Amino acid sequence: MNWNPDEHYKNRQVANEYDRRRFSSMAGRIFNYLEKRKVTRCFASVPKDSRIADAPCGTGRLAEPLLQAGYRVHGLDISGEMLDVARRRLDRFGDRFTCEVRDVKTTRPSEPQFDAALCARVLMHFPLEQQIEFLSGVASVSRSTVVINHSLDSAYQRLRRQIKRWLGHQPSVNHPITNAQIKHLLRQSGLRQVRRYRLFSLVSEAVYIVAEPLRISAATRDGRIASK
Repeated sequence: MNWNPDEHYKNRQVANEYDRRRFSSMAGRIFNYLEKRKVTRCFASVPKDSRIADAPCGTGRLAEPLLQAGYRVHGLDISGEMLDVARRRLDRFGDRFTCEVRDVKTTRPSEPQFDAALCARVLMHFPLEQQIEFLSGVASVSRSTVVINHSLDSAYQRLRRQIKRWLGHQPSVNHPITNAQIKHLLRQSGLRQVRRYRLFSLVSEAVYIVAEPLRISAATRDGRIASK
C-alpha cells in the first residue's frame, strides 16, 4: 500500500467511514467483538477506575470496552477528525472519556501521566525503527502496563499472505513483525513482555502483548534480591 499513515486519517470522510469499512461485514463484526474482549482481558491486572491512555485512539472503538469495564480513558491521536468520531461514540461516558490531538512520537512528558496505556492497530504501518519511536512515546506516558497489538510475521503467516495475494487481496499491513523483532521493539522502547495473547492464530496474524516498563522489572528484581 502506497499511503502515508501520518496523513491518511486526517481526512473527515476517511474518519467517518473507518469503522463501517472495516467492521460492518460478518467477519468484521466477529473480529471487532473478539478484539474488544481480548483488549479488555489484557488490562485485567490494572485496577478499575485507573486512567488509561489510548494512543492512537482513532474512532474510540477500543476505548469503548475499557470504559464499559470501569476504566477512565484519555485518547491521544494526530487526527482531530478521528477524535471527533470518538467523542460522538463515547459521549454517553461523560468526563470518563477525554481526548486531545497529540503526536506521541514527538511530544514526550517529563513524567508518566497515566496509569496504563494502549497502543493498538498502528505499529504495523511503520518500519521497525519508526515503530520503536512510536512505542517509546506511548511507554513514556504510562506508569505501568502498556498493551500493544501487532501483526505476527511467521512462516505460516507469510504463506497465508502469499495465498491472499494470489487470490487478488491487498496486504492488510505493511510491516508485520517476527518474534525476534518483537523482543527488539520492546527492549528499545523500554518495555518487557509480561503476557501474550493470540486471536485465532490459524486465521489471524494479530498478537496482543501485555508489557511493563523495564524500570519496574528492575525494581521488582532488586527488591527480591534485597529481601533474601
